[in-house]
Amino acid sequence: MNLLTSVTFTAGLMAFSLMSATPSRAGGLSPEPAITPLDLHPVDTALSASVNPAIAAMPRIIRRGAGNPPDPSQVQMPVVQTPTQPSTEDPDNGIGRAGTGFFVGGDGTLVTAAHVVKECHRTQIISKYVPRTWVSVVAADEANDVAILKAMDLRPPSIARVASAPPTSERLFVLGYPASAGLTVAAETWGVVENQKFPASIGALANPREQLWMSAPAVTHGYSGGPIFDPKLGAVVGMVKGEVDGGYLRLVPDMPTTGVAIGPGITHVGELVRREVPYAAISLVSSPGEAGEDALRRATVHVLCWH
Repeated sequence: MNLLTSVTFTAGLMAFSLMSATPSRAGGLSPEPAITPLDLHPVDTALSASVNPAIAAMPRIIRRGAGNPPDPSQVQMPVVQTPTQPSTEDPDNGIGRAGTGFFVGGDGTLVTAAHVVKECHRTQIISKYVPRTWVSVVAADEANDVAILKAMDLRPPSIARVASAPPTSERLFVLGYPASAGLTVAAETWGVVENQKFPASIGALANPREQLWMSAPAVTHGYSGGPIFDPKLGAVVGMVKGEVDGGYLRLVPDMPTTGVAIGPGITHVGELVRREVPYAAISLVSSPGEAGEDALRRATVHVLCWH
């Protein structure tokens, strides 16, 4: 990287906290990275038959997820399939979007990404440990992409604790429901923290309390809203939002240019949880290591949205 590029990069990143994302000059980058949300948009089962026979065997999905026109500055969304089960309450089985969530309160409250449940007329959750259950949106912070859901008359099988400190582990445990995971068992992967690769002068963009940057190639569509867990702290330190445009990442020294996921850190997740979830319902107990990972598996659910 030459001196001019380095100065331009630093100035652009410092402007992140002062400017909203605006169109850049031809061939340039905006101060804020382009982020592709990682929710799932269903496609016809015929398109997935050659990719995953198990998914093709699932009940037919008759509705194609609506999307914005392709943006060449962003990572293109792959063809994905959301596995669903037939519902007597939804005979057309017209699911529109799917993602991941995790319980944070013993009263049935859970966290997901705001974009997963945006404009949903009906929303359900399901997992190996949770029967198919209707939930409602209690609150949403769309600016930071965090939402609180509530399942009535449901006792969560486990509750995730939201950390009060940023991650101390280099490797973080991540759960989510990509198409390959099926309906009720979450996929698992690990991400490597990359925040330290940014210059400290850029402030909030590099602060893991505000934004978590991870090298996590397996994190893909369906992981949106999934918990990011620090096995040393024994608590959730963030939530998956999306993947970052590779062109932006090329300006950061030693940063991978593909497979980098980003999501809100404990500042934004914790703020909404403290505001919307009764104190008595929140877990104050950390669970490090394998015990914590197992508890998180039980706390994580598949979020299904109907438009």
